[in-house]
Amino acid sequence: MTIRVLDQTFVLLPEGAVLLGDHERSLVVADVHLGKSAAFRAHGLAVPEGDDARDLARLKQLAGAHRAGRLIIAGDLFHSTAGMTPDLKRLLESFVSDLGIPVCLVEGNHDVKLGRHPVPAWPQLDASGTRIVHDPAEATPGQAHVCGHWHPVVRIAEGRRSLRMPCFLLRGATLVLPAFGGFTGGGRIPPLPGDRCFVALRERIVELPPALIRR
Repeated sequence: MTIRVLDQTFVLLPEGAVLLGDHERSLVVADVHLGKSAAFRAHGLAVPEGDDARDLARLKQLAGAHRAGRLIIAGDLFHSTAGMTPDLKRLLESFVSDLGIPVCLVEGNHDVKLGRHPVPAWPQLDASGTRIVHDPAEATPGQAHVCGHWHPVVRIAEGRRSLRMPCFLLRGATLVLPAFGGFTGGGRIPPLPGDRCFVALRERIVELPPALIRR
């Protein structure tokens, strides 16, 4: 689904990413949280391995399918120092090499704890009129923004029950992406008047009517 935010074009993808309408065809995802399962195992929790490899494989496939010119992570590519294992470093090096396009990281609150990063990192990035930051609270009025951090989830009314689904949340000119990481949870963001919510249904993006959203 293609939406317009101010004078910017955003293509929302069912995989939880957005393709910007800039000349570089920037692919943006947020909140991958590499190393989260390893960090849990370091604290004695029996968590299966393999989620990092699957997430990076999905990213590689997505970038290739849409002929992206660069990949931007809108914060929290990494989870913690405990999860930054030698295996993860090798996996990431192989991913960046095989991807063949620039990988840029906008530092999130988890990333800053690492100090140095294995990929280039900035506090924010601008892409042809769109600003990418991690925290929506850092968005400034009058400009289109793409953010992460909130891991937005929406509750959809279904009779007496409700269904929780990751969503894109458009609040004003700020698009908040769902968490990309397969081992990353989500939090329900009660919609405000004027918010627009988009979810993936049967491999396509649809906008939810406000009447279906539970508050």
